Amino acid sequence: MAPKTLRSLLAQPSSKLVPHHHHHHQSISISQSISTVRSAISHWDPHSSDSLSPSFLQATSHLHSHLLHLSASHASHHHTSHELVTIHTLLESAMQHLKESLKYHLFHISSSLDSHSDNIKAACSIAETMLSTGYGEECVSTYQSMRQSTLKSQMVRLGFDQSAHQPKFVRKLRWETLDNQIKSWRDMAPVVVQSLCSDEHRLCHQIFAASPESVPDLIFSTITCDVTLSFLTFPETVAVNLKPSPEKLFRLLDMYVVLSDLLPDIESIFGSEPASSVRSQVISSLGKLSKAIRAVISEFELAIQKDPLNSSGVPGGAIHPLTRYVMNYLAYLSDFEHSLQEILVDLPPNCNSSFFNLPNLQDESILSVTIAWILFVLLCKIDSKAETYSDVALSYLFLANNLQYIIGKVESCQLRKILGDEWVNEHNMKARRFVEGHVRSGWAHMSEMLSVENENGDVERLRMFLLAFDMAMKERKDWVIADVAMRHEVKLMVEAMLVPAYRRWYSSHKDFVSVRFSPENIKKKVERFYEDSNLSSGYGSC
Repeated sequence: MAPKTLRSLLAQPSSKLVPHHHHHHQSISISQSISTVRSAISHWDPHSSDSLSPSFLQATSHLHSHLLHLSASHASHHHTSHELVTIHTLLESAMQHLKESLKYHLFHISSSLDSHSDNIKAACSIAETMLSTGYGEECVSTYQSMRQSTLKSQMVRLGFDQSAHQPKFVRKLRWETLDNQIKSWRDMAPVVVQSLCSDEHRLCHQIFAASPESVPDLIFSTITCDVTLSFLTFPETVAVNLKPSPEKLFRLLDMYVVLSDLLPDIESIFGSEPASSVRSQVISSLGKLSKAIRAVISEFELAIQKDPLNSSGVPGGAIHPLTRYVMNYLAYLSDFEHSLQEILVDLPPNCNSSFFNLPNLQDESILSVTIAWILFVLLCKIDSKAETYSDVALSYLFLANNLQYIIGKVESCQLRKILGDEWVNEHNMKARRFVEGHVRSGWAHMSEMLSVENENGDVERLRMFLLAFDMAMKERKDWVIADVAMRHEVKLMVEAMLVPAYRRWYSSHKDFVSVRFSPENIKKKVERFYEDSNLSSGYGSC
């Protein structure tokens, strides 16, 4: 069955539209009603609800009923014809005055929409009277025009510029300008939906509570749909016309979260059939945003892979800027965990399970796999950059620093929950192996110089050890261990490698060879080295 138009609904008689005073008509003469209406019109004040007295409203209803009766009787008497003209003219005048009063009271309805306000009560009385006396179209037209103008003005005051949301304008905008527009839209959206549209919906159903069923929904739809659709189309316009790049991801997610959060309100406010296009638009916008977000995440992964090797020269094996950038990005991304679980529906396009070791891959969420894959890509890039160091110990230190920073970031945010214990434990063990590789390749050869089994050249071996030890202190003074706990661990491992070996050699040779440093001296030198040099500077610990 075809949906009824507003005009056809207004033309339908409805018992709800019969005013409460209708049953008093029989006790009042038609001349009394004419006199009451004329008197009210002559003293009319559109700015006051006093003009809307019960006697006036009752009289207009009486005149309308009498007019219908005369028209139905098909009487051709001259007196009857004259009476018809008189009553019709008087009703026309009364309705014109009511329309002006309706405009006034609608204009002065506050944004807070107190349902007990005099303006709302007056507007309800006027609407009920106009609809019950056959002037429903005039009433609705006035109401729609006034409220539509009010809604648009409210949105303009919020900062909404309908022309600026057109695709041709969005495509031409610099990102900085569009970024500001997105932030403005994000802040406006809850106000538009939960305040302006919600209030408009409530007011419409209140004013037209006595009208036939579906009339308030049709009126509300006419008032709000065009401007609301224009406003809610903006996220889709951005998603479709935006060139994917990593810095734009979070604005897309902002809009997705706002629309997703507002969807229950939109389904409630725009749930009727006449306004269903608004809900359909929001669903469409969420779909387009999801597609754009997936494209940007793929672009982000590609940007990591394309990071040039000539950017690998980080002094002292410190944390690489790429590592900081990716981890800060992922940490921020993890705040959108709930939304990303909805958005990410497939594994990353380049994810190769034959090289990608994630335990129980089938049991993981798409988000977990996506994050783990991006980290795998980052670690592969860090591995390739480590190969550019000529000193093996420094290469291991670079790997340890960067992996430890990655683990620290994971454990400090939602990434810990997303990736799980198994990922963290596996990479902690890997970081430990890097630390061991750094200590072994940097200090083990000095320990071997002091081997007791090596009986030849005691003095020469001591001289070589001290020379190598001092050289290491000088050459490595600018090396960096950013993590405090890792620095302490390295110090203990170096002490464990050098001091016992030196003590054994010292115990065996102190009576035969003049030895300048005791084992405690060597230990203090190691301690000071890891406390006083750049190794303890923390090099950008955030």
